[in-house]
Amino acid sequence: MADTSFAGLTKAINSLGEAFNAFKETNDERLEALAKGKDSLAAELNEKLSKIEKDVKQYSDLKNTIEREMELQRERLEELEAKRETPGKTAAEKRRDEYKSVFIDWVRNKGVSPLHEQQLQDMARKMFEAKDVTIGSGPGGGFAVPEEIAREIERLEKLFSPVRRLVKVVRAGSSDYKELVNTRGTTSGWVGESDARTATGTSQLREVTPTFGELYAYPQASEWALDDMFFDVEAWLAEEVAQEFAIQEGNAVIRGDGSSKPTGMLNTTPVTTPDFASPLRAAAAYQYIPSDLSPGGSGILPDTLIDLIYTLNSAYRAGATWVMNSVTTGAVRKLKDGDSQYLWQPGLQMGQPDRLLGYPVETWEQMDDIGANNFPVAFGNFRRAYVLADRVGLRVTRDAVTNVGFVRFYIRRREGGIVLNNDAVKFLRTL
Repeated sequence: MADTSFAGLTKAINSLGEAFNAFKETNDERLEALAKGKDSLAAELNEKLSKIEKDVKQYSDLKNTIEREMELQRERLEELEAKRETPGKTAAEKRRDEYKSVFIDWVRNKGVSPLHEQQLQDMARKMFEAKDVTIGSGPGGGFAVPEEIAREIERLEKLFSPVRRLVKVVRAGSSDYKELVNTRGTTSGWVGESDARTATGTSQLREVTPTFGELYAYPQASEWALDDMFFDVEAWLAEEVAQEFAIQEGNAVIRGDGSSKPTGMLNTTPVTTPDFASPLRAAAAYQYIPSDLSPGGSGILPDTLIDLIYTLNSAYRAGATWVMNSVTTGAVRKLKDGDSQYLWQPGLQMGQPDRLLGYPVETWEQMDDIGANNFPVAFGNFRRAYVLADRVGLRVTRDAVTNVGFVRFYIRRREGGIVLNNDAVKFLRTL
């Protein structure tokens, strides 16, 4: 368990700074050895560099984890303070508290019976009618997960994956939810005071519709654990579900095929067609630039990362972020510009992210590795580039039959996703 205190964060930042200085020093020695043809020394330094790089990643991940844990704690504290400042409880809060109490008893197998489930069903129906929950529940369709637990699951998803921190997330009232995107078809002109005004073109709106599926997790706990009064049911459910949801969602938003799941950003292969070309790119196709312009070259060159920044329209550079997985991060950390300055700078202050060429970097593990015809790096404003739509709240069904001695919980959420604005993010393709 990470030390989430300010002292723990300070220690992680100091360790990160020391590790990155050692990384730069060793990499400089390696490059010098290669330049002088000292291959055996270069190989030895490369091995040393790999070990130091693990330290850099460890301390960077630790810093990020502590900061996100501190943010989660701040959000929880704000909720508690808001409740304390409100005299008494509203009728809705009382209904939610009562529902949560009965729900936890149901999970723990206390009084699970048709009568008990009928009580839970009646409470869920009343909450649905009062708009305290987003979906009615029943034994066949499962019961709604209490709001506090559902909210904690979403918080932890943001801890385990950057997806919900980066893309636009909406609550969809129905499965035919649509978004309208302006393709900038408006034209204009110049005229004198008394000149005739001819008609200009009007904006063309493109309609995008997320593809939906059901994201689910199937955690199980022993009956003995559920009987233990010290077993934290809420924390267990939230952690078990959030981590699995984060992994599956991260993969679907990148490469989902739209079949009972979101349509991913790479489902339509990016092309080289620039913004506003005639004809326009397909609505779901982002633009890419090749990573190496030299004949037969491969890998990632510093200049292509700079090109990627300036291929993105300046309107989207405000709020832009780099995304890549840990393997790609390791390669990019070694890159220098023409003045031998490292492109990568670790975040050595509280709240400051790692930066590449001045822009923040997020680690998205489901991104491609560097490889032939892969897309390992993306840069842009993801909130304007992709929409993730939650159709309904979380539901859970209890299964105490399949595995004797254990209880399984089938927890699911209907959600969809689609490319929103294919100008707002650019990809880099390795040759």
